[in-house]
Amino acid sequence: MFDDMADREFVDFVAEIWQRRDWATEITEDDPGEYLITGDRDNGARGLMLVVPAKDVTVAGNPVQDLVDICEAKNVDIGVVVTRGEFSAEARQIGDANDIYLVDSELLEETLIEEGLVDVAEKYGSGESASILSRLPLPTALPAILRRPSALPIPTRALSILLVVVGVAAVAIIGMQSIGLGIGIGTPGPIPDDVPGFDDGKTDVTVTAASLTDDGDGVRVDWNAFSKSAIVTGNETRYEAPPGTTFVVVQMNVTNEHIEPIVLREGRFGFSANDTVHGPRPVESNADQLPVRIDPTASETLWFVFTIDADETSGTLLGLPSENGPPIRFERDPSVETGVEPA
Repeated sequence: MFDDMADREFVDFVAEIWQRRDWATEITEDDPGEYLITGDRDNGARGLMLVVPAKDVTVAGNPVQDLVDICEAKNVDIGVVVTRGEFSAEARQIGDANDIYLVDSELLEETLIEEGLVDVAEKYGSGESASILSRLPLPTALPAILRRPSALPIPTRALSILLVVVGVAAVAIIGMQSIGLGIGIGTPGPIPDDVPGFDDGKTDVTVTAASLTDDGDGVRVDWNAFSKSAIVTGNETRYEAPPGTTFVVVQMNVTNEHIEPIVLREGRFGFSANDTVHGPRPVESNADQLPVRIDPTASETLWFVFTIDADETSGTLLGLPSENGPPIRFERDPSVETGVEPA
């Protein structure tokens, strides 16, 4: 049932199965031949799936133990490992001892039949994948956790590779207490040490911003931010952060400075705090704001919610690279408002 799928296509297929079960999913290329799928549900449940798509592989104990460690460190509710190959005896022992679900081709096929989802496998096997991402390569230097949003924060080993690529030390990016100017991947410059963070009195978190995109005409993002454990949106919807965490709300006015229309898509913004890059948290009130087309000189108002540990005192808004997306340039502007307020 799965033999005709390319490795990457199989990963997208597994992600869609999770989506059919009401999970919001995002894909990260972890190590070569291994992918992480993060999952988030409206009820607050969080899941993490390791996918090893190769058919001629035996999944050993080490990657399963790595998944166990991440799930424990990040309070993940459900851990799953999926492969078209086999599991070693050690992998099964570790999975059984730590409530990690191990799914091989046989079990996956049985599940699809029981749940009436065989049509999904047929669609992907025929090459008619619904996701265009299945036809695009994932760069190894920049993991998807940096490019695409996810409510589940996962420390990324490849982040250090990214920092070498842009010519910036890891300690400088992750601990960016003072960055307020863009850093271009193609032309990295010195990190300023005299740019103050943004703190408007609403927040205990000092927020700065840095762009990891190329230089050039693109979008200017005028922004401000605040952090609170509960927020109220413009339509009077109240959201509360999970216990032990707080929200960082970033409000933006995005202006197209290019001579052609641009499309701003998901995955262009992240938030770095305590060695972890967070994606925007899914919020129903702003679920439809991206993608957005912006004509030359026109502007769009956007806002994002990031969830960080409650004891964090600083963090950095990141503009993330995209293969075809426009460069991002940040300008701090305390006057930017989107109708989102502390509760």
